[in-house]
Amino acid sequence: MINIIMQKQGNNFKSFEISGHSGYSEAGSDIVCSAVSSLANNAVVAICEVLDLKASVKVDEKKGYMKCVLPNVIDEKTRDIVNVILDSMQKSLSYIQNDYKKYIKLEVKNEI
Repeated sequence: MINIIMQKQGNNFKSFEISGHSGYSEAGSDIVCSAVSSLANNAVVAICEVLDLKASVKVDEKKGYMKCVLPNVIDEKTRDIVNVILDSMQKSLSYIQNDYKKYIKLEVKNEI
């Protein structure tokens, strides 16, 4: 199962962490894994390359692991863009979870 934890503080995303393999199909033809990987990679590219933020990103493909931690200091305009990117990722993952409940678990934790 793929486990995803998206961490927020108030209305702002702080990080996301993805671990595990879906087990839906064989590696290379697993549509659940592909969908989750595409969404996560797109978010990292948008944050790190398009917005040029220095997020901490750790990846271990064999273990099916990715963690992205946003910098603590982000200007308000950029923070709003990051929140749109990660809110979109969260909603898309939630749709996948609804269709493939046995293979993916999404959790959003909010620190106050």
